[in-house]
Amino acid sequence: MLNRLAMVVFCVVATASLSACGGGSGGGGSDSSGSTSSSSQTATPSSGDTSNSSTGSSSGGSSSSGSGKSGSSSDSSGSSSGGSNLSSVLDSSARHITDVSVQNYGSSASSAGKVDVTFGQVFADGDVGAQQHVVAAIDGKAIPTQVDRKATWSDGALRHAVVTVQLTAPDNGAAQTVSLYAVSNPVDLGLGTVSLSDLLGTNFDATVKITQGGTTYTASARDALENAVQTGKCPNWGDPACKRWLSGDLASEWVVAAPLKNGNSQTPRLRVFFNVRAYRGADGAIANVRVDSVIENDQTYAVAPNNVTYDANIAVGDNSYSIKSLTQYTQSRWHKVLWTHGTHPYYAGVSVSYLQASKAVSKYADVKPTDKFLSGVPQTSVPMDHLDQTPHMGDTGAQAGIGPLPRWTSSFVTSGKRQAFNWMLADDDAAGGYSFHYRDDKTGRPVTIVDHPYITIADLNWARQAGGAFAADLLPSCEKDCSNPNQFDIAHHPSIGYVSYLVSGDFYYLEEMQFTASYVELWANPDYRKTDKGRLLNAFQQVRSQAWNLRSISDAAFATPDKDPMKSYFVNQIDYIIQDYLNSYVNASGHPLHTLDAYGAVHYPANQPSNISIAPWQEDFFTWAVGHAAEQQVPGAKKLLNWLAPFQIGLMTSAKDGAQSGFCWQVASGYTFQLRDDNNSPIYTSLDEVYAKTYPRLNGLACNSQAMANELSTTDDQLSPDQMVGYAISPTGFPANLQIALAVAADSDANNGKQAWQVFEGRVDKPDYSNYANFAVVPRTQ
Repeated sequence: MLNRLAMVVFCVVATASLSACGGGSGGGGSDSSGSTSSSSQTATPSSGDTSNSSTGSSSGGSSSSGSGKSGSSSDSSGSSSGGSNLSSVLDSSARHITDVSVQNYGSSASSAGKVDVTFGQVFADGDVGAQQHVVAAIDGKAIPTQVDRKATWSDGALRHAVVTVQLTAPDNGAAQTVSLYAVSNPVDLGLGTVSLSDLLGTNFDATVKITQGGTTYTASARDALENAVQTGKCPNWGDPACKRWLSGDLASEWVVAAPLKNGNSQTPRLRVFFNVRAYRGADGAIANVRVDSVIENDQTYAVAPNNVTYDANIAVGDNSYSIKSLTQYTQSRWHKVLWTHGTHPYYAGVSVSYLQASKAVSKYADVKPTDKFLSGVPQTSVPMDHLDQTPHMGDTGAQAGIGPLPRWTSSFVTSGKRQAFNWMLADDDAAGGYSFHYRDDKTGRPVTIVDHPYITIADLNWARQAGGAFAADLLPSCEKDCSNPNQFDIAHHPSIGYVSYLVSGDFYYLEEMQFTASYVELWANPDYRKTDKGRLLNAFQQVRSQAWNLRSISDAAFATPDKDPMKSYFVNQIDYIIQDYLNSYVNASGHPLHTLDAYGAVHYPANQPSNISIAPWQEDFFTWAVGHAAEQQVPGAKKLLNWLAPFQIGLMTSAKDGAQSGFCWQVASGYTFQLRDDNNSPIYTSLDEVYAKTYPRLNGLACNSQAMANELSTTDDQLSPDQMVGYAISPTGFPANLQIALAVAADSDANNGKQAWQVFEGRVDKPDYSNYANFAVVPRTQ
């Protein structure tokens, strides 16, 4: 996968004409947050954050530093080069990192002139050092570059940034390769940061009008921004009413809360946020403005929750979007991206091969969705519609959202194709219609268990009776109707917002990721999660719940900007969670099989007096999640992975073909494994014992023999040697579940990890992951 350049798509904006396009920052190809529109544009939502560093060459529309020093998460140092060769602008230490492809899908290059492209970029640890800068170049010549630094690795090296570049528009149907370099010296453009004064010096405005019960309420982005200027309150972080997300010579973005008003009255539940991004044109003036309008019904304590039905109209410059009779569910939100004028079919693509190499996501097999398949996937979503998200996530069986990454995101990560990118954004937008969004009215951020240590959703009725400390954090009762056909479930929830944020740099998806990671802790019983600590073990009985929760929290800790107050919250949580597992398992005795075996893990047979078995596929989920956290450099995660990996490794290697003892690898993908005789019995001490008790009819049969295949065969499933049980060719079958654990086990320090992978790879009847790559994870070293 790493030997080819795969591209992800973003919409770009021409500085010569104002545009309306959808997708991540810089646009996408379609609107993924709504249906009807009064203009011909299509739009896909996105947003941003504040931290900046800019470098570039001549061109009058680049960006320079806004604030901060090189190496900080909010560095904003600029440079200019006047279009000189890299050798004359940059010193000999300039090092190529990765490429981005800017593609024109239908605009006349001569009429477009210069285009600004904004996208998110992850950097592998060490590729951009703490004292280094990033410069973009085309054909060896630097171009105007703005780098809003967001997150750093532990040594200060740049981990994630929102990058804006300016270049001449490629011809219709053509693409232009933009190369990113790490350099020692910044290039000062000297154009000055795009400011609120610059924006408000134009006639810019964006409005949201909500008509509810015959009354129309209006929110104005201009009014909100003018108020921020008057009060002097729009810092990088810390003010719930306004924050700066991007800041530089090419573009600046502000995230501002705007009240929905009718005279002196306001809507009691709905709230609007405008994410306003202004681009500098070639003449130095504001050329175009991109507005992501966010409508939320997610207040936590200020008002009793209730569904709200209304008509909505969003207007940005010449473009507008309308939707009628929308019922917005409680604890939900949706958004719409519009530009001030026109349409603009430009896309930019980052290398998904490099994304995988950065370890922000796992390494995937060399597969990608077919063009035929992608031609039929959704490109947009409608507010409150679940789209491809499972309507009732708690349903049993395979779901498109289950896995390290959901189907739409894994399709993007393996291909980088524009349709897959739009599909990913559309389904992350659809997640906005689920009731897991709880915003703190005081901080303006997702609710935390540090601020509200006794909050609970799962045991709300119990908390009402408990009183005492629980009373202060008790969630208010529903006023009348809080029903939602979209049902979120902890044990089955997908990755939401994470990759969309990393590759778009949009503030909206950052918050979707944070809302998800916040909710999984709010849900639990405060006593079981250790109030403000966020314990997963015992707080969530099902191992799959612990696995996906660990993933969501670890992703939030990895991707949240360093300056965001939520950063330390998620970092402290994941650090505590990993250490708790180390203390409970690795540093403790009584767990000879290297599996989670606490209450809830040994769960099967379900609903029986004696629970004696585990679900190994849930253990597979957990092992992968820990391995993923280890790649994200969570302290202690590698040690925990090294302890967990021998379980999956042993399943594949303890019995060689033909052996009559040991655990035969053909049944390593079974549904349940027996771990004890009854509730009062100790855990078995070896996989041999697990095998003998789980598969007594196989005792004495040679592993991977015809006799064993005959014994394992059923009327509907005839096995042969070299096959595994559990839906072998299904991309969501139990062998596929096992694959993600074996992949990280092979990269661990545990003995025989690579041997276990080789045995697994030697099986026959493997899944075709092309159009369903959720579990197509492979080792980094084979």
